Amino acid sequence: MERKPFNWSLLTRTTLYGLLNSIQSKVVDRNLAVEDLHSVLAKHIKKFLPVKVRLDRDSKNDKGYVYVGGTYDSTKDKADKPRYIEIIFSYNPDQQRLKLSRHRWQRLCLLFADTMLHEIIHTRQYRSRKFKAIPGYQSFAYYARDRRKQEYYGDTDELGAFSYNIACELYDRFGSDFGAAAKYLDSNKYRRHTRTSFYRYMEAFDHNHNHPIIKRIKRKSLSQLPNAEIGKPFRTSNYLTY
Repeated sequence: MERKPFNWSLLTRTTLYGLLNSIQSKVVDRNLAVEDLHSVLAKHIKKFLPVKVRLDRDSKNDKGYVYVGGTYDSTKDKADKPRYIEIIFSYNPDQQRLKLSRHRWQRLCLLFADTMLHEIIHTRQYRSRKFKAIPGYQSFAYYARDRRKQEYYGDTDELGAFSYNIACELYDRFGSDFGAAAKYLDSNKYRRHTRTSFYRYMEAFDHNHNHPIIKRIKRKSLSQLPNAEIGKPFRTSNYLTY
């Protein structure tokens, strides 16, 4: 199937949030079967975006929440195939029905927007280097589980994508006070906010502010704050319009 051109550079955090939030009346405070909820989400998103939407079950998920993940398939993109970005809505395996409060729904809309932007960043990364692979990060952590986590978060592409996500989280918290954001990153106040991307980085690297990857993600996140302010990770549309 030949794909139609799509201009990813037009999407902002606000427009992506609004895109999903426009169906809140169909979802908020309604006791829906998980499959029905997923169907509503998937149909609506695919009406506006050329993405794949998948339902997932994971025992690590808490009941009552919808978790959001994403993937970018560079092989599909290189081959000019459609739906190379996938959004994954994940639920607890025992969750049969779900009634989302307004607060949890708004959090879901924000997670969707941030996940989309994360995958759009990966799209531009791969296209800008003509889909060439780059060396990953090698972890020397003792346990295999810790090595896997560090090699994921230490990867150059993930640093690039997560730095924007962290910048958005900082902007949500501090607005345009970039100095306060910088102080926060160098403090231990992040420990209060365990659902943030920055917390996940600190957790992966033993809460060590002096680890080279932590220093790098801090620098990159602060450099992305002006882009977080405008709601999108790039100032140009290079590599994002086809």
